[in-house]
Parts: sequence; C-alpha cells; structure tokens
Amino acid sequence: MMRGLSDIELNNIIGQMISDKSAAPGKALPAEYGVIEVAEPISHDRFRAYKTASASDMVAVDGGSANVLDGGSFVIAGVRVGRAVYRNRTYAPSGEPEMHLLHLSSGDIGGAYSIFFSKIVGTGAPDAPRGLDEAVGRIRALLEWNQVENVLKGEIAPGTVLSFDGALWAGIRGIDVLISRIVSLARDRGVILCGISKRSMLTHESRPLIPAIQMASKTKMPDAAWLYPVQVTDSNAKLFGDVHVAMLHPRSQYAFRVDLSLPNGVTAEDAFGQLAYHSIDPGYVGYPYPLVRAHNDVAFSKSEIEDLRRMLRAEALRKGMDPAEWQMTFQDFHEVLDRGR
Repeated sequence: MMRGLSDIELNNIIGQMISDKSAAPGKALPAEYGVIEVAEPISHDRFRAYKTASASDMVAVDGGSANVLDGGSFVIAGVRVGRAVYRNRTYAPSGEPEMHLLHLSSGDIGGAYSIFFSKIVGTGAPDAPRGLDEAVGRIRALLEWNQVENVLKGEIAPGTVLSFDGALWAGIRGIDVLISRIVSLARDRGVILCGISKRSMLTHESRPLIPAIQMASKTKMPDAAWLYPVQVTDSNAKLFGDVHVAMLHPRSQYAFRVDLSLPNGVTAEDAFGQLAYHSIDPGYVGYPYPLVRAHNDVAFSKSEIEDLRRMLRAEALRKGMDPAEWQMTFQDFHEVLDRGR
C-alpha cells in the first residue's frame, strides 16, 4: 500500500473507475469545456471497413512548447511549430520550423496574447487567457493553425492529406473565423483536412466514448482497421468537420478521434485509406508517421531547454544584470528538495 493512502479512498476511486452500466450517467459539462456528449447509443451497424491506399501524399503540422524560465509572476516560454512533408512514404525537407521565445507576465497576459491573435485571426481577441500556462497553450494553438493555413496557401497538390494534432474544433473563443477560412481554403484546393486527437473528450453518458467503441469493435471487427462515424448534434457552432473514431491498423492497440473536412468527390473511406497507408511504422503502428516526424521535430528536448537557459543567462549578464539577481529571480527550492529523494 502507498504510504499515507487509506484503503477506503483507494476502493472509492476504483469503484468510480469501473463503470456500472446500471448506474445513472453523470451530468455532462457544457460544450465550451471541450467535452462533446454523444447521445446516440453505440451500434455495431455503424462500423465501416476501408481499404488501405496504395499511395498518398501527406503534410503533417504540429507544435511544441516548454517553459524555459519561471519567475513566479512571469515565464519565459519557447513555442515551436513546423511541418513534415511526405511524398508517399518519402520525407521531403521543407525548411526549418518556426520558433518564438515569449515573455509572458501575469500583469499583462492579454496584451501579448492579443498580438498573436489579431495577427493570425485578423480580428481582436474577444477574451484573455486565465493564466500563464493557458496563454502559452493558446499561442501555440494559434501558431499551429497559422501553419496549417500557410501550407494551404503554398504549393499543395489536390488529394493531399493535410493532418494536424487536434480536432477541427474552435476551442479558443473567436477562432471560428480562422478555422472556417482554413476549411474553405482546403476544399477549394481539393485537400483532405484531417485532425487526429491523441486524447479525446468525446463522451457517452458522461463516460469516455472511444474505449467503449474500441471494445465494441472487438466483437464486430476483430483484427481489422475500421472507422466509426460519430453523430454530434450539440456542438455544431464550434465544430468544423465530421467526427469519427477509427483504428488505422489491424494490429494497433489504439483508436483515435479523427475529424475530417473533405473536398468534393472524396469519401471518408478514401481519406482513412490514405491515413492507414502512413500508419505502418513498427514503432508507431496505427498512427500516421508524418505526424510522428512533425511532433519530434518541434518538441523541446531537455538539452535544448538547458541551452536556452544558459544563452538567456549569458545575454542578461552581458547586458548588466547582476548574477545574484538572476539566481534569486529563478531559484526554485523544489530542485533542492528533489535532489534528496
């Protein structure tokens, strides 16, 4: 037993985790929290098979962020976004990722955020982030959407899959203008727009939907790749695509939420066939490898964060900051405590 944990509390938690189908469902959160409650019962008749494509071009977009320095009332954060271009399964270099180093202060979160919002969306920000971490996350999301739009404005062939990490969902107030613009541009260019969510807030009777669909697939479509269209009715104002749950490889252990916006003449089965074509890498079976490459290219490693800290410290001292002030501003006694564990 874990030190300090009571048997009663442990048993209560386990009881809540193991859902009793006869229990009354919990109360669903409002749609603005990102949770989508699906009312329709899970049906074996909704599972659909598809064939893996024989070829496919894909552009994958992702972003990464990390807090480099934490001064309590302000943070210095790094945000990086980029793309990975694949002609069939061959990587095509497309330039360096875009990176920003942000100084965000609790006293002026809205000011820094509004600069990115107005530049990318084209309108004023209707609200402000509620904290420093939320500000970093929102700015990263805006930059990711901007990267998607820039890909569509560049050279991209009709029939290409443009994928990104996330959903076709206006999760930030005011960005529905931006996403609508992106969806229209993708359709005009004949591009398959696809959001793949590694974590999903789809629910049914206030319980996670994807595991329930995945369990049902073991009876209906064992050892097969499949797609399952999800009927979403209460969140249309924020949703800009058709929602599916899908398994992208017969031997995968994972199913994902996949949002699609399709050009004329392209079916969901066509789109999933192309996603499956890119989902055969042995290390990431069932997940499109271009998204893996995009993620790895923009993620911040521990060594990069340390390099940034050293660079910032060297520049600050060179420009006159007292070393003692630097130490007192960014020292964290948690680091001392953790060394003794």
